[in-house]
Amino acid sequence: MSIDIATRGTALHVTDSIEQRQCVLRMPEAAAAESIDGDRFYFPVDAAARIDTQSVTLGSYVATFVRDGEGDVVAQMDRTDQLDLDSGEYLIELEQPVKLYVRIEGPLTVETNGMTTTVRTQGDLFVAGRSRHNHPAGTITTTDDPREMMRAVSAMSSSLKTTSVERSYPTLRGHPPEIELGDELAIPEGMAAADAGVRIEVPPQLRFVYPVAPLAFYLGAEVVPGNVPRLVGEEGFSYRLGGAGGFEETVAQTLKQTLLFDCVARTEGFYAVDLAEREDVDAVVDLDWADLYGRSLSERLDAYLSIPYERIADYVPEWKTAGYVAPDPENAELLPYLIDDLATIKTPSGEATTAEQVQTDSLFDFARAGASTPSTDAITGPTRSTTRATGRAQAPQGPLPDLVEPEPTGAFETVWADDGVPVGATKASIDGYRNGLEHTPSEEIGVTVVVNDEGMTEEGDVAQDVYGDDAEFPFDLRVYRNLTTDRLKAVLETEREFLHYVGHIEADGFECTDGRLDAHELDFVGVDAFFLNGCASYDQGMALLENGAVGGVVTLTEVVNSGATRVGQAMVKLLNHGFPLQSALSVASQQSFVGGQYSVVGDGDVDIVQGQGIGAMLTEIEEAEDMYEVSVHAYPDSDLDVGSMASLSIGDDSRQHLVPGRVGKVIYKNPEQLLQAVDGDLTKYAGSIQWSNDLNL
Repeated sequence: MSIDIATRGTALHVTDSIEQRQCVLRMPEAAAAESIDGDRFYFPVDAAARIDTQSVTLGSYVATFVRDGEGDVVAQMDRTDQLDLDSGEYLIELEQPVKLYVRIEGPLTVETNGMTTTVRTQGDLFVAGRSRHNHPAGTITTTDDPREMMRAVSAMSSSLKTTSVERSYPTLRGHPPEIELGDELAIPEGMAAADAGVRIEVPPQLRFVYPVAPLAFYLGAEVVPGNVPRLVGEEGFSYRLGGAGGFEETVAQTLKQTLLFDCVARTEGFYAVDLAEREDVDAVVDLDWADLYGRSLSERLDAYLSIPYERIADYVPEWKTAGYVAPDPENAELLPYLIDDLATIKTPSGEATTAEQVQTDSLFDFARAGASTPSTDAITGPTRSTTRATGRAQAPQGPLPDLVEPEPTGAFETVWADDGVPVGATKASIDGYRNGLEHTPSEEIGVTVVVNDEGMTEEGDVAQDVYGDDAEFPFDLRVYRNLTTDRLKAVLETEREFLHYVGHIEADGFECTDGRLDAHELDFVGVDAFFLNGCASYDQGMALLENGAVGGVVTLTEVVNSGATRVGQAMVKLLNHGFPLQSALSVASQQSFVGGQYSVVGDGDVDIVQGQGIGAMLTEIEEAEDMYEVSVHAYPDSDLDVGSMASLSIGDDSRQHLVPGRVGKVIYKNPEQLLQAVDGDLTKYAGSIQWSNDLNL
């Protein structure tokens, strides 16, 4: 069992050891926890306990639903609210990295003040948790025959936990089964399309099968051969997947529109929340959501898709992942991981580029974003290439990878599964994804910082000071400097959650005090995730993935040392705040003119430190004349995917908003009130990432 519920003095810890997630509830005095059966909780749970206390407090405000013993919602708490109920059976649902439930048998009081949530009773109090742990339930083997590939893709939706509109919640979709190429089609018993009464017809070619895979998964549809790409359902429903934007764009828009409308319709069901997007959508469409909630999928799709996409495009949440996937048979093995993110999938589209062009574009984009242009000395200063650092050459030794610049997708993360190394996108790696499935949890979060050059100690010092600061989950930080090849080899082979490497890197290895260590020659890599902040570290990063790592951040070209330090320092703050690799890099890359020269390889969802809630939150402050415009940007992580909700922690807007993306905007004229509102937040102000207590407005 992955969930453990235990008391430590006046703290109640609910811990998911596999996902390394922990929630802490405070009690007025020390109390004992007694394990019980979870049957008395309306929803499925992994562990439950009776707590010998009459009050628990969660140190944050979260979406809080109060249900009766039958699971029906009797109240939804606002940020500053108090609820008093007579004696009865109640279930309080708290959105946390571990899904939390508090059951009360007796009178109930719930208080929220925008900062904490407190549950009190004079009766019995029980706590339960459910893991968000989400792994494939099995493996489907398929040949490279497109018709058999269709059957394999159809079986992906067997992991859906519901075919109602509630499947728009990420936790009710489940991770699709793995796909492996083999000599014959083999679909385990019980793995079949969810049979929601809809099928997708496309020509039996992989360039048609791959793009419809996420839509088929979400709809629970079977993919079958057909001359014309279209959705076909019950009672004569038919919708051609070939609009003005072409087949792939129509499929992507159909997926986005269906999810958005499902999110609106679900407010008529188990979660009758005040959803901001419902108000927006209702202003431009005329649909009876209460009626649609109980209709069949074909009937809902018929109503949904009668609305032109352009009418509602502005209200679709920012998409987490877009995949460029070449229609090659081996790329079928990547589909389950992209489908798990509900990615849109298209045939690769991009242009070849050069290291020099990437460096120029990175500098131009940095300046266009409003940042001050760096000095000539900064641009031409020492790099993290051993040759350039000593002034003897103009580029790292060895060949640079073939670079390609993908067409923009508008998604938070663009995944590239084709030849070439993508600029500004994630290079897909089936090794990385599968290594993540084999992750073995440890009692402590292990972070290793290696500073292998005396001239780069500034970044290493920041990393040493920040990583794990104030983290409630057990944390182990180790810092090494000036390692030999043997010592670095031992470090890389030690099982640790994260490696932050600062130093010189060439295509053929890490620069050490006695030579170079080539990661291709390692027998095993124990590091799960990594940040290789040296020049042209792509090849060495891919070698780490091949030998056991899950995901990492690398450089595609040589990087100037001063710029690399700024990116590295920002990455430290973001990773320590709970940002996963991809979201952290998307923000950190804006901190320096070399930011565009970094990229993610493998699984970009890997995080190092648990955040305070669901999603990676950054408070963005913009100064305009006599006021400040403040918004919260919810970046995706492994717990927050399309279909999730969040509310503003500032201002008067208590509505739920679909995330990921920017959540509302609040105007402040008084700097002191602003600082009080964002107290404790990680902020972006004047282009710089800093903690709120360091702000100088």
